Amino acid sequence: MTELSPAAQQVVLAFADDEHMIGARHAAWIGLGPFLEEDLAFCSIAQDELGHAVALYEYLTDNVDHFALLRPAAEYRSAWLAEWPCEQWHESLVRHWLYDEAEALRWGAFAGSSIEGLSLLAARAEREESFHRDHATMYMSRIADGDDQGRSMIESALATMLPLGLGLWDPVSGEAEALAEGVVTASSADLAGQWKASTTASLEEWSFAFNWPVDAPEQHHRTVRSSHFDELQASLQEVIVLDPSATW
Repeated sequence: MTELSPAAQQVVLAFADDEHMIGARHAAWIGLGPFLEEDLAFCSIAQDELGHAVALYEYLTDNVDHFALLRPAAEYRSAWLAEWPCEQWHESLVRHWLYDEAEALRWGAFAGSSIEGLSLLAARAEREESFHRDHATMYMSRIADGDDQGRSMIESALATMLPLGLGLWDPVSGEAEALAEGVVTASSADLAGQWKASTTASLEEWSFAFNWPVDAPEQHHRTVRSSHFDELQASLQEVIVLDPSATW
């Protein structure tokens, strides 16, 4: 485990928790997607995201399983977008697209990191993420060219997901210090501006109706868990709590 400053730990933790929760949410679609190939695609994407979470957690702990699954809820720093259940496929698709557009920028901010090995991890992750973005963009584009019902469903999901998406950019404590240390090369505010501009351009190209909220709702802070977190964490703990000391 690499020794990190407290500021660096917070930045890495927020990203690791996001990758963990989004991976878990994507994995829930196995066997439930609109067709078999899409079940497998979402599961494959989930596996990549969970792998990224493990790699990031390894910078923070020598016991990834316990750290990832058994911390008190108040110690997690995941964004609400990653925690949200998205029980309809069109909601998961919109969340997937928004999250992966953001993820490209977040890995890019780690590409020149002063943390040993993190730039190599970012490069590897970005190769995988390019396929994720292509997958999400393909389906968003197909639905944009489809019938009114499909377009309406995407627009409904956007109304819910865009405010949650802004919460991805809630800065963690110590971000200024992490920037000064070279842990990341861009601030949350800078990345948020780039993300909003790129997603807006795509949505306008696809002619989807949408409205950006002025800000993320005040309660969407990384230090506050969403109302869905307890249910999600309980599902993740179903096996490990049978014997927390076991080596699985």
